[in-house]
Amino acid sequence: MSYKKIAAIAGVVLLVVCGCLIYLRDNVLVEKRDIPELTDISAAYQADEEIAAAKSKLEEGIAPAEVITTLPAGGNCVAIVIDGLPDRSLAARMADVLQKHHATATFFVEGQNAADETETIRLLRDAGFELGNYTFVGLAGFDKVSQDEQLEEICRTQKIISVRSAFTPTLFRAPRTVFTDALLQAVHAAGIPYAVKENVRVPRHVLVDEVAADAYVAGIADGSIIAIPANRPVERKADTEGKIDERPAIDMKPTIQDAGEQAPAATEDLASELDRLLTALEKRGFKVMNVNGFRKIHYIPANAAVAGEQAANAVSKNVTDKMQGGEAGGQ
Repeated sequence: MSYKKIAAIAGVVLLVVCGCLIYLRDNVLVEKRDIPELTDISAAYQADEEIAAAKSKLEEGIAPAEVITTLPAGGNCVAIVIDGLPDRSLAARMADVLQKHHATATFFVEGQNAADETETIRLLRDAGFELGNYTFVGLAGFDKVSQDEQLEEICRTQKIISVRSAFTPTLFRAPRTVFTDALLQAVHAAGIPYAVKENVRVPRHVLVDEVAADAYVAGIADGSIIAIPANRPVERKADTEGKIDERPAIDMKPTIQDAGEQAPAATEDLASELDRLLTALEKRGFKVMNVNGFRKIHYIPANAAVAGEQAANAVSKNVTDKMQGGEAGGQ
């Protein structure tokens, strides 16, 4: 057979193979990549049925979710919660640090990040860590939005996490949020029985070395719930009622800083700070336990408690005045 015929046959075979590969790429393999991207989340995770069911529970007068809070002193234990989903690399390092210290933590994740960071969600679940609901974008001042918005954020996040991890969160948190009865009712209606209230919030870039970590931990009370922020909260726009800053919730990279905030050194790492924190806690004899083991209460916000006390005092004073007035009239 001549070289020309061989070359022609080889060319035909090559064209057929290339055609098959192109067909597979465009019509078969593309299905394996058909995972909702960030821009597709709105359509893929509306959670309409879940939101409708939650609204029905609200109308029926569902009780508020209970709040998990601190333990009385004497148990030599603390709990750790991570606010926001770290990127995969940081999450892996934090998981390694926690496992090295035989400690546990609950990662409160944003629905938006959970949808986009499937591998990170799987990594944390495979390592045995619990996931909590941190609203859809990590929205600060969550008690100030309407119940409809609350239900939408919470229900969509519940759906995304359950789809991505085959785990349905039972714990809720939101940054800089007051746990009002109305909010806790929305949380419970969305299928979450507990909200978690921390009493210690570790600032970033404070645990810079062993000495700093020891000094910081010296002020942590026995039975504390310690919150560690991994992401910056999304802020509501102060000048426009009902609108929020919808920037995606992202990991606090060293190149991102708030106005007036000193730029952190590039070598600073949340996993290293967590390592120093856990080491300092061990020195004090504290064991890190799951936050589910802490007290569960019907929570009354401090401002509501003060208002209630003032109202009670006013009623008491009014009754006293009337009694004194009656006595004076009788005389």
